[in-house]
Amino acid sequence: MVGVVGAEFQQEILFAFGGGDAEITIAVLDGPVDRTHDCFRGARLVPLDTAAARQCADGPATAQGTHIASLIFGQACSSVEGVAPLCRGLIAPIFRDDRPVCTQADLAQAIDMAVEHGAHIIHISGGVFEGRRQPTEALIAAVDRCNAANVLIVVGGARDSCGSLLLRCGAARLLPVGAIDRRGRLIGGGDISLRDIGITVPGAALIGAALEGSNRARRGANYAAALIAGVAGLLLGAQSQHGQTPDPGAAGEAILNSATPRMADRAQECQRAWIGRANIEAAAARLTGVLQDTSAVSPFGLWHRTQTSSRRSDHAAFRPRA
Repeated sequence: MVGVVGAEFQQEILFAFGGGDAEITIAVLDGPVDRTHDCFRGARLVPLDTAAARQCADGPATAQGTHIASLIFGQACSSVEGVAPLCRGLIAPIFRDDRPVCTQADLAQAIDMAVEHGAHIIHISGGVFEGRRQPTEALIAAVDRCNAANVLIVVGGARDSCGSLLLRCGAARLLPVGAIDRRGRLIGGGDISLRDIGITVPGAALIGAALEGSNRARRGANYAAALIAGVAGLLLGAQSQHGQTPDPGAAGEAILNSATPRMADRAQECQRAWIGRANIEAAAARLTGVLQDTSAVSPFGLWHRTQTSSRRSDHAAFRPRA
């Protein structure tokens, strides 16, 4: 039995390694993001002009994209504090408020743009994807560019995930993340197999930004995967701090290998779960070869030291929607 809800896991991993590194880039491929929310004030967010970015109407896609982005990039002392607020973010919408279906062409375009703009990690939320059985040449080519650039792709491991589609495209560094409740049961259930999920994390009641400046709790694999994408960014930042070249593929392996084995409800199936900060420390030790105590870092001391030396932020006043 896990005994941890998503909000508790979320709080447990906040400010690990001081909140990240401005040289590490995480791309979010989801809905548009309402960057007027107070949690993004000062965040290093770069909007990418994808096809879906031009169709913003403050609907379900924008609500989900805003929540996902806040889990990663929400700033310290704001209404939503993200796990990697100092990392650079690329906002590349693939879902639209007026048509919650992502074409393979839109997905390929967003992946290409993310790689072109220096993404180390790409988070892709689940949704409805057109033509999922047979990958297009454009999507295969986009995934090939991810492989060549050593980009880690983190996806929500759910029934509507694009993980299987990306596997058919030949994705070499793919990390599907499942969400579990307090009792360790897979959220979403149904025909989701633990064999199709890399790790599971507590994914119920994750607090994030909502439209009109409010906050709300959401649950599910997309939101759990956002936390792990942020954690991957933290691990790459830890590599940089130790004079090592950031290696997204190795970070993905470290995340997998530092998970805690737990028996699932289903017979003969075992899930690899992340429960708290100890998993981050174990992953960092595997990745850097250095044992680290993340609680020894003062989040505010490191926050201000890093903030003053970074490039100027692209904050919400520049462009309300991305």
